[in-house]
Amino acid sequence: DNDQKLWEEDPHEYVRKGYDIIEDLYSPRTASMDFVSELVRKRGKENLHKFIQFIVEIFRRYDEASIESKPYRQKDGALLAIGALCDKLKQTEPYKSELERMLVQHVFPEFNSPVGHLRAK
Repeated sequence: DNDQKLWEEDPHEYVRKGYDIIEDLYSPRTASMDFVSELVRKRGKENLHKFIQFIVEIFRRYDEASIESKPYRQKDGALLAIGALCDKLKQTEPYKSELERMLVQHVFPEFNSPVGHLRAK
């Protein structure tokens, strides 16, 4: 909700914060991306497939929800997680061959999202 509020009040500040290195040091987003990356790097065989299934479930719930009840924050987090894992996903089948379809189905539509901070991602 803070992202949406900042986007509505000051979109320039929202974008600036996204590129602020000092802000990144203390960001819960950075910590969560590091956690996901380390989880897959250290225990990928046991966890990558489960984690991707979790992300796919978020995408499914988002797609099926009505416009007023879409879980925007969850989709934002799911896209953040995919971004954190992109190098691993580009090297690993079956994810490697599905990345383009995932982008077309779940990322490109957000360029027209009514939610500004999601569109900005």
